[in-house]
Amino acid sequence: MLMKYYATTLFLLLVSTLSFGQIVNIATKFERGTLTKGQPTGIWNYLDETGQLELRMNYDSRRINYRRPDTARYELRINDTWQLVHPTRAPGLLGSRAARRQELSKGLRYPVAALQEHRQGDVLISYVVQPDGSTSDYTVLSSLSPACDQEVWRMLQQLPSRWIPAIYLGQARAARFYLRVHFETATARSLDEYKKTHTQAAAPLSGPFTDAVTVTAIAIERR
Repeated sequence: MLMKYYATTLFLLLVSTLSFGQIVNIATKFERGTLTKGQPTGIWNYLDETGQLELRMNYDSRRINYRRPDTARYELRINDTWQLVHPTRAPGLLGSRAARRQELSKGLRYPVAALQEHRQGDVLISYVVQPDGSTSDYTVLSSLSPACDQEVWRMLQQLPSRWIPAIYLGQARAARFYLRVHFETATARSLDEYKKTHTQAAAPLSGPFTDAVTVTAIAIERR
């Protein structure tokens, strides 16, 4: 009887999702907006780690309503060479970079092979945001191990990749970005102890065109 009730409930939930779940309101720590048939519609607000607004996008009109001022220099491809310049419009993620880093941190796993080999260190990957907002030319600049490189690449392939291209001297330009993933191990008497001693201040710093995340494998001490 219980299994039959569960199956009926699941079926009704599925029907409800198909019939009425075409519009979903999203309200997370970093993103607030509406999905219609799985696609963002209307006004979306994208926030940083402190809750400050980074970007407000109107997907119906395909216009940026607000973007935090950015005066940083970026690596842009100009006349077939990479130059560090101040673009008229800075390139950036069409979304929350804080949310992207959070997804990376949650999704990345420490490869067993790397743990067995006691591998610790960084994987550094560069990629290019093209003038049409797409990404390409993913390159491993610093390798830790084949297993760690593949793990970072696996996670990158799962992330949405919608970007705002750079504008410089009136033209859309290719821009180069970087992702640094630090793999480390730690020892603690319990997971709670590790969480208490591991502060956010120890997290790697991200810059205008570099995102940095850490993957930690915790060894629990046996008493």
